Amino acid sequence: MRAASTTSATCRRAAAPSRARTGVRVLLLAALLPAGARASARSDADAARVIEMHVGIPGVAYIGQPLKDFVERFPQAKVTPFARQEDIVQVAVPDAGISCLAVGPTPGEMKVASVGFVLDETYMGAQAVGYRTREGIGQGSTVNDLLGTYGAPTEITGERATKPALGSPRPKEDPNDPKKYQYASPDRSVKTYFVVQGSRVLRVVVNDLAPLDRHMVKRPQAAH
Repeated sequence: MRAASTTSATCRRAAAPSRARTGVRVLLLAALLPAGARASARSDADAARVIEMHVGIPGVAYIGQPLKDFVERFPQAKVTPFARQEDIVQVAVPDAGISCLAVGPTPGEMKVASVGFVLDETYMGAQAVGYRTREGIGQGSTVNDLLGTYGAPTEITGERATKPALGSPRPKEDPNDPKKYQYASPDRSVKTYFVVQGSRVLRVVVNDLAPLDRHMVKRPQAAH
């Protein structure tokens, strides 16, 4: 029994240096990873959170993106019909801080026409995860930062602004209500708006106007 105990102790002592050598090798391998590769990985992660004005995040979530591609990238996305229409769906990815609308005549042809990102706080269960515009508007940005970066907006509206009925007085605005600071692309085909509440910039939404107009705004057919 003593011999067996001695043998077991010897094995344990031999195993300890072996485990130590393995740990050292792992650390050495990590250290030997080229600095360029480590920087590239960080750069890719950063790029996946940089929003291009009037586009979205190229390769991640952007206007014109096929819905199929979006859902493949975000398999946890929740897709639901919009206003009982068959040609438009709402898509939400709360843990990624993204929501969008996709439109198209058939599910296989649907493309993203509106995409929004939470920049600060939370919105409908979605939380900020570090998005910022290429020009630096993101978490902690104020309305002064926004105006200093992009200048005066094309227009400022209430977040859920609607035109009052003809002859009806315009309701009094609460200065603390969220406002949309809207910016148009040079050809005015895309509008990007920032939701501002108080002095804080909370969200950014990119809208491709033509497909949204075709699918969301239903006009009666002209009489023949």
